[in-house]
Amino acid sequence: MTGRSRRVVLVLFLLAAAAVPAFSAGPRDVDTKRFPRVARIFLLPEEAALLKELKDEKDRQEFQKIFWARRDPTPGTPANEFQDNVLTAWSRSDDSFSYPGRKGSETGCGQVFALLGRPEEIVAVQGARSPRASTADRQEEAGTAATKTPPAGPGPQFDNMAYLREGSTRQPEAWVYRDRPGLPYHFTGAELRIEFDAECGYAEGGGILGENLQRAAAAYVTRPDLGYARGADGHLLPLAAVGASSGASAGARALLASPRTDFPLTAELKLLTRAPRGEAYAAGLVSAPPASASGPTRLSIAAQAKDAGGQTVASTTRDVVAAEVDGAAVASWGLALKPGRYRLTVAAALPDGKGSATTVDLEVPDLGGGALVASPLVLYPDEPAAGKPDAHDPLAAFQIGAQVLRPRPGNAFTAKDALMVLAGVYGGRTDPATGQAALRSRFTILKDGKPVARGSEDVFTTADAVASVGPIQLNGFAPGAYVVRLDVNDTVARQTLRQEAPLTIKP
Repeated sequence: MTGRSRRVVLVLFLLAAAAVPAFSAGPRDVDTKRFPRVARIFLLPEEAALLKELKDEKDRQEFQKIFWARRDPTPGTPANEFQDNVLTAWSRSDDSFSYPGRKGSETGCGQVFALLGRPEEIVAVQGARSPRASTADRQEEAGTAATKTPPAGPGPQFDNMAYLREGSTRQPEAWVYRDRPGLPYHFTGAELRIEFDAECGYAEGGGILGENLQRAAAAYVTRPDLGYARGADGHLLPLAAVGASSGASAGARALLASPRTDFPLTAELKLLTRAPRGEAYAAGLVSAPPASASGPTRLSIAAQAKDAGGQTVASTTRDVVAAEVDGAAVASWGLALKPGRYRLTVAAALPDGKGSATTVDLEVPDLGGGALVASPLVLYPDEPAAGKPDAHDPLAAFQIGAQVLRPRPGNAFTAKDALMVLAGVYGGRTDPATGQAALRSRFTILKDGKPVARGSEDVFTTADAVASVGPIQLNGFAPGAYVVRLDVNDTVARQTLRQEAPLTIKP
């Protein structure tokens, strides 16, 4: 586009795999004596200290109930997907990592697998290729494109039992994890390498590794309002009592069931990208008037998606100090959803008890179905990163790798801003003769239906791509309403698509 310099946006936009693989639920009861050993990687420091103090069996049972409830990603539904996934990961670890006298879920391999899922890469510690190469390695050796989505569950490269059956020993190896959009945490330097010895142990404790694992564990606490409170008799209060007195978050969740409007509230979808297991990750903004002119606005945000049958399929709750954007209190929400149509309810509650809820109709396309499709355009200002991403950042739902995008409500920018735009393009067809796709994309800015700026054409040889443009200096545009358009042409399939987003430039 005229007068702007183009830069590559380094965004891992194609979400490859969840941190914890989704499996069918296993047994839900964990022996209270074994629980501290098997759950240690998930326990926050204060939780570990409290659990160590508890001697009463009923208290330890109640601790487990609260522990799982604090991490329930969909508290409005009967299922606790986090608990189901972790219990099944522990079961798979017992099958793959066990040694005589020690269950696999208690080994370092089992702990990390339950927390972070399958690694993206497995290498020998000394730098040579492991004899149990990863699926991606084996595909590359066969001359085919390596998948970016590791298959769910432990595979042959994890199997300790194979070594025991064969009478040999397990070789030391390193598991490599990398940042992916939609994950609730990030790795220092966008990558984490964990070295395991021949007995599946790793260097537990502090340092960079410990910080990364603790950050991941803390990110799964979706209900920090649920605490481990003690009653007058010194015993833990039951979960039902704790949940009934959970403060602002309870108020936001109540608004999902009984909406009201104490103040104006708007919600809008901003980001839609591919997530694992056939899902998409949807993230958006919620905007409310500031609570006061003298200080920050504290909000409890709740979001809930119901399918066409009226069933709740996903929900989330978080307490934040809202960002101030153009005189509004702004925060973010994010949900993983399968393709389909949804009624999204977003609620915000203030500490004084006031609250509002609003609804948005949302259609999630199949981003992995093989058909050519583009995500909504994400418009955000070109701004320097504000330190390391933080789970408490009001816009944390837009964290991609080590960066947090900061879209504006209503896509409203000023002439002082430099505009960045990106979108995910999925489902390009591969030419059988070359083994490559041929996607062409171009961005255009229009005013009153007429082009006023046009970017150069980009060509991608992969079936999925990230189309991006920017920074675009807006001081050369007159104030007013514009449209940003993305045109995509799949020359192999002879298909085209167009995606548009409004843009307002204020004086």
